[in-house]
Amino acid sequence: MSKQTIGKTSAPRTVVVVGATSDVGGQVASVLAGQGHAVRAVARSLGVALDDAAALASAFAGADSAYVMIPFDVTAPDLHRFEDEVGERLAEAIRTSGVRRVVLLSGLNTHLRMGTSLGAAMMEERLETIGLDELVFLRASFFMENFVRGMGFIEQAAGGVFATPFRGDLPMPLIAARDIGQRAAALFGAERLPAGRVVELHGGGYYTFEQATGILGKAIGREVTYHAAPFADARAGMIAGGLSASFADALGETAASFNRGERWALEAPSPDNATPTTFEAWARDFARSHGAA
Repeated sequence: MSKQTIGKTSAPRTVVVVGATSDVGGQVASVLAGQGHAVRAVARSLGVALDDAAALASAFAGADSAYVMIPFDVTAPDLHRFEDEVGERLAEAIRTSGVRRVVLLSGLNTHLRMGTSLGAAMMEERLETIGLDELVFLRASFFMENFVRGMGFIEQAAGGVFATPFRGDLPMPLIAARDIGQRAAALFGAERLPAGRVVELHGGGYYTFEQATGILGKAIGREVTYHAAPFADARAGMIAGGLSASFADALGETAASFNRGERWALEAPSPDNATPTTFEAWARDFARSHGAA
Protein backbone atom coordinates (compact mmCIF):
# COMPACT_ATOMS: atom_id res chain seq x y z
CA MET A 1 0.00 0.00 0.00
CA SER A 2 1.27 3.49 -0.82
CA LYS A 3 2.87 5.33 2.05
CA GLN A 4 0.67 8.34 1.22
CA THR A 5 -2.56 6.60 2.28
CA ILE A 6 -1.83 4.19 5.09
CA GLY A 7 -4.71 2.64 6.98
CA LYS A 8 -8.47 2.48 6.63
CA THR A 9 -10.71 5.41 5.80
CA SER A 10 -11.31 7.68 8.79
CA ALA A 11 -14.62 8.95 10.13
CA PRO A 12 -15.94 12.22 8.64
CA ARG A 13 -13.86 15.24 9.57
CA THR A 14 -14.30 19.00 9.73
CA VAL A 15 -11.53 20.32 7.50
CA VAL A 16 -10.44 23.91 7.00
CA VAL A 17 -9.21 24.35 3.42
CA VAL A 18 -6.98 27.38 2.94
CA GLY A 19 -6.90 28.69 -0.61
CA ALA A 20 -10.14 26.90 -1.43
CA THR A 21 -10.54 28.76 -4.75
CA SER A 22 -7.05 27.81 -6.01
CA ASP A 23 -6.39 24.88 -8.35
CA VAL A 24 -5.13 22.62 -5.55
CA GLY A 25 -7.35 23.89 -2.75
CA GLY A 26 -10.44 23.69 -4.91
CA GLN A 27 -9.70 20.06 -5.67
CA VAL A 28 -9.09 19.30 -1.99
CA ALA A 29 -12.40 20.94 -1.02
CA SER A 30 -14.35 19.19 -3.78
CA VAL A 31 -13.01 15.71 -3.01
CA LEU A 32 -13.49 16.05 0.73
CA ALA A 33 -17.04 17.38 0.40
CA GLY A 34 -17.86 14.51 -1.98
CA GLN A 35 -16.64 12.06 0.63
CA GLY A 36 -18.93 13.48 3.29
CA HIS A 37 -16.42 15.60 5.22
CA ALA A 38 -17.46 19.08 6.39
CA VAL A 39 -15.37 21.67 4.54
CA ARG A 40 -14.70 25.20 5.75
CA ALA A 41 -13.36 27.16 2.80
CA VAL A 42 -10.86 29.95 3.36
CA ALA A 43 -10.39 32.47 0.55
CA ARG A 44 -10.72 36.23 0.28
CA SER A 45 -13.45 35.89 -2.35
CA LEU A 46 -15.42 33.74 0.09
CA GLY A 47 -15.21 36.29 2.88
CA VAL A 48 -12.29 34.78 4.85
CA ALA A 49 -9.09 36.65 4.05
CA LEU A 50 -5.66 35.57 5.26
CA ASP A 51 -5.01 39.04 6.66
CA ASP A 52 -8.14 38.87 8.84
CA ALA A 53 -7.13 37.15 12.08
CA ALA A 54 -10.67 37.18 13.48
CA ALA A 55 -12.14 35.57 10.37
CA LEU A 56 -9.41 32.91 10.42
CA ALA A 57 -10.04 32.17 14.10
CA SER A 58 -13.73 31.69 13.36
CA ALA A 59 -13.02 29.41 10.39
CA PHE A 60 -10.68 27.20 12.41
CA ALA A 61 -12.73 27.11 15.65
CA GLY A 62 -13.95 23.58 16.37
CA ALA A 63 -12.33 22.05 13.28
CA ASP A 64 -10.23 18.91 13.69
CA SER A 65 -8.18 19.13 10.46
CA ALA A 66 -6.71 21.71 8.10
CA TYR A 67 -5.14 21.91 4.66
CA VAL A 68 -2.89 24.96 4.64
CA MET A 69 -0.62 26.72 2.18
CA ILE A 70 1.29 29.98 1.92
CA PRO A 71 0.10 31.79 -1.21
CA PHE A 72 2.37 33.84 -3.45
CA ASP A 73 1.64 37.54 -3.64
CA VAL A 74 3.49 38.36 -6.84
CA THR A 75 2.99 42.08 -6.23
CA ALA A 76 4.15 42.17 -2.59
CA PRO A 77 6.91 44.76 -2.05
CA ASP A 78 8.55 42.29 0.36
CA LEU A 79 7.51 38.74 -0.53
CA HIS A 80 9.11 36.99 2.42
CA ARG A 81 7.69 39.46 4.94
CA PHE A 82 4.26 38.82 3.46
CA GLU A 83 4.81 35.05 3.73
CA ASP A 84 6.02 35.39 7.30
CA GLU A 85 2.97 37.40 8.35
CA VAL A 86 0.50 35.02 6.68
CA GLY A 87 2.29 32.04 8.21
CA GLU A 88 2.10 33.50 11.70
CA ARG A 89 -1.64 34.21 11.41
CA LEU A 90 -2.32 30.68 10.18
CA ALA A 91 -0.15 29.14 12.90
CA GLU A 92 -1.96 31.15 15.57
CA ALA A 93 -5.35 30.00 14.25
CA ILE A 94 -4.14 26.38 14.35
CA ARG A 95 -2.66 26.76 17.84
CA THR A 96 -5.81 28.23 19.37
CA SER A 97 -8.34 26.02 17.57
CA GLY A 98 -7.20 22.60 18.69
CA VAL A 99 -6.87 21.29 15.14
CA ARG A 100 -5.09 17.93 15.30
CA ARG A 101 -4.33 16.93 11.67
CA VAL A 102 -2.62 19.39 9.34
CA VAL A 103 -1.43 18.91 5.77
CA LEU A 104 0.81 21.72 4.52
CA LEU A 105 1.33 22.21 0.80
CA SER A 106 5.06 22.71 0.48
CA GLY A 107 7.64 22.56 -2.28
CA LEU A 108 9.98 19.82 -3.44
CA ASN A 109 12.98 22.09 -2.86
CA THR A 110 11.83 23.48 0.49
CA HIS A 111 14.81 21.95 2.28
CA LEU A 112 17.02 24.48 0.43
CA ARG A 113 15.18 27.30 2.26
CA MET A 114 15.52 29.98 -0.38
CA GLY A 115 13.78 31.73 -3.23
CA THR A 116 10.14 30.87 -3.82
CA SER A 117 10.40 27.96 -1.34
CA LEU A 118 11.29 30.11 1.68
CA GLY A 119 7.69 30.83 2.69
CA ALA A 120 6.88 27.12 2.83
CA ALA A 121 10.10 26.43 4.73
CA MET A 122 9.22 29.02 7.37
CA MET A 123 5.74 27.50 7.71
CA GLU A 124 7.15 24.00 8.11
CA GLU A 125 9.33 25.30 10.94
CA ARG A 126 6.37 27.03 12.60
CA LEU A 127 4.17 23.95 12.47
CA GLU A 128 6.94 21.80 13.94
CA THR A 129 6.83 23.90 17.12
CA ILE A 130 3.07 23.57 17.72
CA GLY A 131 3.14 19.93 18.80
CA LEU A 132 0.40 18.68 16.48
CA ASP A 133 -0.74 15.08 16.78
CA GLU A 134 -0.62 14.56 13.00
CA LEU A 135 1.36 16.66 10.54
CA VAL A 136 2.42 16.14 6.93
CA PHE A 137 4.49 18.36 4.65
CA LEU A 138 3.27 17.61 1.15
CA ARG A 139 6.28 18.67 -0.93
CA ALA A 140 5.13 18.98 -4.52
CA SER A 141 7.20 19.56 -7.64
CA PHE A 142 6.87 22.32 -10.26
CA PHE A 143 3.21 22.91 -11.19
CA MET A 144 2.27 22.29 -14.82
CA GLU A 145 -0.10 25.24 -14.46
CA ASN A 146 2.90 27.56 -13.96
CA PHE A 147 3.50 27.50 -17.71
CA VAL A 148 0.25 29.31 -18.43
CA ARG A 149 -0.28 31.15 -15.14
CA GLY A 150 2.60 33.40 -14.29
CA MET A 151 5.09 32.34 -16.98
CA GLY A 152 2.92 33.52 -19.85
CA PHE A 153 3.34 30.63 -22.26
CA ILE A 154 0.26 31.44 -24.32
CA GLU A 155 1.15 35.11 -24.68
CA GLN A 156 4.76 34.34 -25.56
CA ALA A 157 3.80 31.54 -27.94
CA ALA A 158 2.16 34.10 -30.21
CA GLY A 159 5.69 35.26 -31.05
CA GLY A 160 7.03 31.74 -31.47
CA VAL A 161 9.44 31.85 -28.52
CA PHE A 162 8.92 30.90 -24.87
CA ALA A 163 11.57 32.42 -22.58
CA THR A 164 12.19 31.93 -18.85
CA PRO A 165 15.32 32.09 -16.66
CA PHE A 166 15.36 28.28 -16.27
CA ARG A 167 17.83 26.13 -18.21
CA GLY A 168 16.18 24.30 -21.06
CA ASP A 169 18.23 21.11 -20.99
CA LEU A 170 17.79 19.86 -17.40
CA PRO A 171 14.86 17.56 -16.57
CA MET A 172 12.40 18.91 -14.00
CA PRO A 173 9.57 16.95 -12.37
CA LEU A 174 6.20 18.43 -13.34
CA ILE A 175 2.91 17.89 -11.52
CA ALA A 176 -0.73 18.72 -12.20
CA ALA A 177 -2.50 20.67 -9.46
CA ARG A 178 -5.45 18.28 -9.53
CA ASP A 179 -3.15 15.38 -8.64
CA ILE A 180 -1.80 17.27 -5.63
CA GLY A 181 -5.36 17.94 -4.50
CA GLN A 182 -6.25 14.27 -4.79
CA ARG A 183 -3.24 13.24 -2.68
CA ALA A 184 -3.92 15.89 -0.06
CA ALA A 185 -7.54 14.81 0.26
CA ALA A 186 -6.44 11.18 0.62
CA LEU A 187 -4.32 12.16 3.63
CA PHE A 188 -7.42 13.47 5.40
CA GLY A 189 -9.36 10.33 4.55
CA ALA A 190 -6.67 8.00 5.87
CA GLU A 191 -7.13 6.53 9.34
CA ARG A 192 -3.45 7.19 10.04
CA LEU A 193 -0.75 9.19 8.32
CA PRO A 194 2.60 8.07 6.87
CA ALA A 195 5.35 7.48 9.41
CA GLY A 196 7.55 10.15 7.83
CA ARG A 197 6.53 13.79 8.10
CA VAL A 198 7.61 14.66 4.54
CA VAL A 199 5.67 13.27 1.58
CA GLU A 200 7.27 14.06 -1.78
CA LEU A 201 5.23 14.31 -4.97
CA HIS A 202 7.37 14.28 -8.12
CA GLY A 203 4.42 14.31 -10.48
CA GLY A 204 3.72 12.82 -13.88
CA GLY A 205 7.26 12.70 -15.19
CA TYR A 206 10.52 14.57 -15.68
CA TYR A 207 10.70 17.02 -18.61
CA THR A 208 13.19 19.62 -19.78
CA PHE A 209 11.81 23.08 -20.49
CA GLU A 210 12.66 22.47 -24.12
CA GLN A 211 10.55 19.29 -24.15
CA ALA A 212 7.68 20.91 -22.26
CA THR A 213 7.69 23.85 -24.68
CA GLY A 214 7.40 21.50 -27.65
CA ILE A 215 4.62 19.47 -26.04
CA LEU A 216 2.52 22.47 -25.03
CA GLY A 217 3.16 24.24 -28.32
CA LYS A 218 1.99 21.20 -30.27
CA ALA A 219 -1.13 20.94 -28.09
CA ILE A 220 -2.17 24.52 -28.89
CA GLY A 221 -1.21 24.20 -32.55
CA ARG A 222 1.87 26.43 -32.57
CA GLU A 223 5.55 25.95 -33.32
CA VAL A 224 7.29 27.34 -30.25
CA THR A 225 11.02 27.41 -29.44
CA TYR A 226 12.37 27.56 -25.90
CA HIS A 227 14.90 30.21 -24.87
CA ALA A 228 16.71 30.33 -21.54
CA ALA A 229 16.81 34.06 -20.88
CA PRO A 230 19.49 35.80 -18.81
CA PHE A 231 17.98 36.61 -15.43
CA ALA A 232 18.47 40.37 -15.87
CA ASP A 233 16.30 40.26 -18.99
CA ALA A 234 13.70 38.02 -17.37
CA ARG A 235 13.61 40.23 -14.26
CA ALA A 236 13.01 43.35 -16.31
CA GLY A 237 10.18 41.63 -18.16
CA MET A 238 8.55 40.42 -14.94
CA ILE A 239 8.66 43.88 -13.37
CA ALA A 240 7.31 45.47 -16.56
CA GLY A 241 4.47 42.94 -16.37
CA GLY A 242 3.47 44.08 -12.86
CA LEU A 243 5.38 41.65 -10.64
CA SER A 244 7.27 43.09 -7.71
CA ALA A 245 11.06 43.18 -7.69
CA SER A 246 10.92 41.10 -4.51
CA PHE A 247 9.00 38.28 -6.17
CA ALA A 248 11.15 38.46 -9.31
CA ASP A 249 14.30 38.12 -7.21
CA ALA A 250 12.87 35.14 -5.31
CA LEU A 251 12.05 33.44 -8.61
CA GLY A 252 15.56 34.26 -9.78
CA GLU A 253 17.05 32.46 -6.76
CA THR A 254 14.94 29.41 -7.53
CA ALA A 255 15.96 29.42 -11.19
CA ALA A 256 19.64 29.81 -10.28
CA SER A 257 19.39 26.84 -7.92
CA PHE A 258 17.83 24.72 -10.66
CA ASN A 259 20.35 25.88 -13.24
CA ARG A 260 23.23 24.86 -10.95
CA GLY A 261 21.76 21.39 -10.74
CA GLU A 262 21.14 21.54 -6.99
CA ARG A 263 19.24 18.59 -5.58
CA TRP A 264 15.59 19.43 -5.14
CA ALA A 265 14.05 16.00 -4.54
CA LEU A 266 15.41 14.03 -1.59
CA GLU A 267 13.89 10.76 -2.83
CA ALA A 268 14.49 8.86 -6.04
CA PRO A 269 11.49 8.69 -8.40
CA SER A 270 9.15 5.85 -7.42
CA PRO A 271 5.51 4.76 -7.73
CA ASP A 272 4.86 6.31 -4.32
CA ASN A 273 5.90 9.83 -5.35
CA ALA A 274 4.58 9.65 -8.92
CA THR A 275 1.17 11.01 -9.89
CA PRO A 276 -0.99 9.95 -12.86
CA THR A 277 -1.21 13.05 -15.06
CA THR A 278 1.60 13.34 -17.63
CA PHE A 279 2.51 16.69 -19.11
CA GLU A 280 1.27 15.47 -22.49
CA ALA A 281 -2.17 14.68 -21.04
CA TRP A 282 -2.29 17.95 -19.12
CA ALA A 283 -1.35 19.95 -22.23
CA ARG A 284 -4.09 18.25 -24.28
CA ASP A 285 -6.66 18.94 -21.55
CA PHE A 286 -5.57 22.57 -21.32
CA ALA A 287 -5.80 23.06 -25.08
CA ARG A 288 -9.29 21.51 -25.23
CA SER A 289 -10.63 23.49 -22.29
CA HIS A 290 -9.31 26.78 -23.70
CA GLY A 291 -10.29 26.16 -27.29
CA ALA A 292 -6.67 26.18 -28.40
CA ALA A 293 -6.51 22.72 -29.94
